[in-house]
Amino acid sequence: MGVTAYQLRTSFRRRARRYLAVTVLLGLAGGLGLFAFAGARRTQSSYSRFLRSVNASTMALDAGGLDADTRPVFQKIAHLPEVRQARSYGAFDAVPLKNGKPDFTQNFEALGSLDGRYFDQDRFAVLSGRRPDPRRVDEIAVNEEAAKRYHYHVGQHIDLATFDDGELNAATPAHLPKPKFVDHVTVVAIGAFPEEVVQDESDRSALILMTPAYSSRSLRYVTYSWQGLVLRHGDAEIEAVKKAFLELVPKAFPQFFRTTSIDAFHALQAVRPLAVALGLFGAIATAAGLLLVAQALSRQIRLDRDERLVLRALGASPAAIARGMLIGPVVSVTLGTMLAVALAVLASPAMPIGPMRRVEVARGFDFDWTVLGFGALAFVVLLVTGAIIATWRDAPGRLVRSRRSTRSPWLVGAATAAGMPPAAVAGIRLAVDSGEGSTAVPVRSVIGGTATAIAALVAALTFGSSMHALVAHPRLFGWNWDVALTQGSGYSNVNLAAAHRVLDHDPSVEAWSGAFFGSDVVDGKGLPLLGMTPGAEVAPPIIDGRPIAGRTEVVLGTATLANLHKHIGDTVVIGSGPRTVLRVVGSATFATVGIVHGAHTSLGVGAWLDRRLVPGYDRTYSPGQNVNGDDPNVVFVRFRPGVDAAREIAHLRRTTIPLEVYPTSLALDRVQRPAEIVNTSEIGSAPALLGGALAAAALVALGVALVAAVRRRRRDLALLKTLGFTRRQLSSAVAWQATVTVVIGLIVGIPAGAILGRALWFVFARQLDVIAQPSVPMSAIALVAVAVVIAANLIAAIPARAARRLQPSLILHSE
Repeated sequence: MGVTAYQLRTSFRRRARRYLAVTVLLGLAGGLGLFAFAGARRTQSSYSRFLRSVNASTMALDAGGLDADTRPVFQKIAHLPEVRQARSYGAFDAVPLKNGKPDFTQNFEALGSLDGRYFDQDRFAVLSGRRPDPRRVDEIAVNEEAAKRYHYHVGQHIDLATFDDGELNAATPAHLPKPKFVDHVTVVAIGAFPEEVVQDESDRSALILMTPAYSSRSLRYVTYSWQGLVLRHGDAEIEAVKKAFLELVPKAFPQFFRTTSIDAFHALQAVRPLAVALGLFGAIATAAGLLLVAQALSRQIRLDRDERLVLRALGASPAAIARGMLIGPVVSVTLGTMLAVALAVLASPAMPIGPMRRVEVARGFDFDWTVLGFGALAFVVLLVTGAIIATWRDAPGRLVRSRRSTRSPWLVGAATAAGMPPAAVAGIRLAVDSGEGSTAVPVRSVIGGTATAIAALVAALTFGSSMHALVAHPRLFGWNWDVALTQGSGYSNVNLAAAHRVLDHDPSVEAWSGAFFGSDVVDGKGLPLLGMTPGAEVAPPIIDGRPIAGRTEVVLGTATLANLHKHIGDTVVIGSGPRTVLRVVGSATFATVGIVHGAHTSLGVGAWLDRRLVPGYDRTYSPGQNVNGDDPNVVFVRFRPGVDAAREIAHLRRTTIPLEVYPTSLALDRVQRPAEIVNTSEIGSAPALLGGALAAAALVALGVALVAAVRRRRRDLALLKTLGFTRRQLSSAVAWQATVTVVIGLIVGIPAGAILGRALWFVFARQLDVIAQPSVPMSAIALVAVAVVIAANLIAAIPARAARRLQPSLILHSE
């Protein structure tokens, strides 16, 4: 204890400032890493927690209109033994009045809660204001899209007219029907419906929420309705409810279902890129922090080398010396870890990030003890273990026995043989020769840290470039055409004969194909379907295998294929009543297309099969239009190469007017991005910024290493100055040292980073169920290489200045 107490009183107190710096460094870097890891978990779990907070339905079904024939059906559905709770909403033709006349330019959907839907089940998420009073007719809520389009705000008063749907569809601009009701309503909330918190672009629409009081009074004017069901045993009972529903409704009744678990899957996929980015940032911050702290601790241990040799010569035991050496590292690591945990908790209110932040149910400080506990334990174990290893390697007995090779590094010999200037040779030696004794410098760790940082930066640039390419090329996420013509939000049909007359004679159109929307059970699991004629010219992009060639074949989404544990060549069974066996002939990534606010294909989820296998494909309920079983819900159009897409779409808006069921019923969508891609695009330049942060940290570490090298090799530099080196040559030697260090890091780090970035992108693309097409930005990497070399030389200016001011007489006299 005498030796340990002596070291505590002298060495530790003398080094207190340096150990304090280690504590602060670990606290900042470790706290940043823990904050990012905890934020990634909080972001990834945010949607599941949100669903629990709003009492989300397990499933929803299209209830059609609420007439005398169908209303008893849905009362029976609500009383099925599988159903714990049922709530519905109805849609109304509600139009705002402007100067006493209907303003049809404000094209929103009015959803009226019939019995508590969006109030006590699937609760409307209020972002500003308050939820409307369900007992009042004159209060409404609007979603964010409606507020954005039409500049609604909380407290705004609107005159809202309710019309009969049949009368409105039969009206002309010159002869409009009289409204059934006119209500002076107040916007009391702006927010989001649960299904649109994380949603595909195809689902974005302006919506307003009417109260149960309004719906009760206006019930006879419901245009369509959806019924949400909370099932007692969750998804396990969905198919039983579907079967009961189909037995209760007519054969031609629309069969549209929405399953919350599928929405949740897409939502989790959508927020995953944000969570991955946070995790990447946490890994970078943690790795860089641990590396810098470990190097700092190692330097502290080496600085006390001479003192430990004296203690060993005076008879102190190696164990006693080791205990004394570990006091500083253990204390600084412990305090630094505590600081890291505290900073992570203090910063936690900034999470989650992304679209879920606005509806986060548990805002404020977050104590994620899984991350904080395991993270803190890992910091202490890794760093203390590293300190013990450094102590053992630097023990007095090992120092006496160790012998260093006097052979110069081969790079120094090569520089000398090439006739490089003396300053260059000296700088190269400083960069690659660690030295020995009191002049030893950890050059390997500096070079390794630089190479690691550059590899991480190049990997981040490759990942970010691949992400930008994904967002910029819709084909990679399934949008394998230029425009989609969708009738009635996917619920109606495009007149095929009229489409032939328009599209077949358009010189800018290369090919087009129709498709049908629907859903069914595939191997016992509900899936959205895309029905097409085999051999269709315009279809989703195949990832593996081939398109369907007949009625007995199916192409599944990549995620669906994995979820069903199937492979190409296997068979699946479709249907909950009459069943059909289909052979899987390919896998694909699907565009986000389908009925609005209903189940639809997206990325890796869905099935592409013959149109005749889509339940209800031959329905003919489009109002005011003659359609038949061959008339699709959507038409995919591909333009000829070189066509100005924007101009051709504007042209199609005029020529396809005859295809409309009612004014503006035919939507021309150029690209509809899924929520996964929308949120992925929000990451933006984050990967490059994260990699840049690590590169900056590496440059700082390089600067610290250069300063340490100049300080610890003052004798070598003094000898060089004595032998005739000018002040300029000494500065040049330090600049060469910095340049060689980063060049070696670039040579190793650039190819390693490109390989790592491509590998990460392939993994990420498979998780996102898109076509993997990595992009390596060579021009950006070249600019980074030049910038790193310049930055290293700028940083080297500080230690170079110190080298120029060395006084050889004072330094050599002390030797």
